[in-house]
Amino acid sequence: MQKWAIAATWPFGRRAVEVGSRLLDEERNGIDVVEQAIRAVELDPTVDSVGVGGIPNYEGEVELDAALMRGKDLAIGAVAGVKSFPNPISIARLVLEKTPHHLMVGDGAERYADAHGLKRDSLLTSSSLEKWKKRRQRQVQITDERWGTGHDTVGVVVLDKAGGITAGTSTSGLALKLPGRVGDSPLPGSGLYADDTAGAAVATGCGELIMRGCLSYAIVELMRSGATPQQACADALGRLVARLEKEIPVRNAHQDMTKMAVLAMDRDGNIGAAANHADFDFAYCLAEDREVRLERAKMIGV
Repeated sequence: MQKWAIAATWPFGRRAVEVGSRLLDEERNGIDVVEQAIRAVELDPTVDSVGVGGIPNYEGEVELDAALMRGKDLAIGAVAGVKSFPNPISIARLVLEKTPHHLMVGDGAERYADAHGLKRDSLLTSSSLEKWKKRRQRQVQITDERWGTGHDTVGVVVLDKAGGITAGTSTSGLALKLPGRVGDSPLPGSGLYADDTAGAAVATGCGELIMRGCLSYAIVELMRSGATPQQACADALGRLVARLEKEIPVRNAHQDMTKMAVLAMDRDGNIGAAANHADFDFAYCLAEDREVRLERAKMIGV
């Protein structure tokens, strides 16, 4: 039996794994699988940090970021600050496959999506708008305290039947972020990285901290050197936490703006995950039994 594997961040990633595992069984390639898996989460209005239903920025607009990376040739497609498109991961795929570029932002990415027939739609829901109003009312003044308001990303890593490694991410970013803010999710090496010769990794949490350590690239390079996905996740995250701890209290994190988590897969489909907090769950499925499982990641330093 040909081996395949898929894993995704957070309990809402279970839906991505369910969709992706069926496609992997049909021998679809990693780009197809990751795009469709992430689209399923983007379209779920109950997920308030991805796609439709994402909590708006400080001015009440939903801005989305997404990215795809193909491990065969290290090709990247990413978008940031996209409005009015429910599936930014599909725009990211257009960037990857139809342009010579790697990252497009804002109006340019939106006009490119229009030109290729992707449909615009409202991203606000009554629930996300109500959450925004309540948070906005509590934050009359702009202070540092207002930034810790949620930032979960759906990150997906895949090994397809042909041996291809693919990673993808999608997020609405920090709730109540300043307009134009971009986190780690669409940045290759920080929010995601994939290389067929080593493996793939994705990150979720405070993007401003994750990008300081280029966490996903660091994990993939540790796997290249022989570390298991679990060892690579724990070591890379542990090193960043130790470095940042000198100035920022990021060990045993309890505030959103200090939380980080990572998920990785090696080229054989083995999976690992780690977090600097106690509440990071991830979903996964393997070809061996085709059962979708939800597991709690190990917290580093304990």
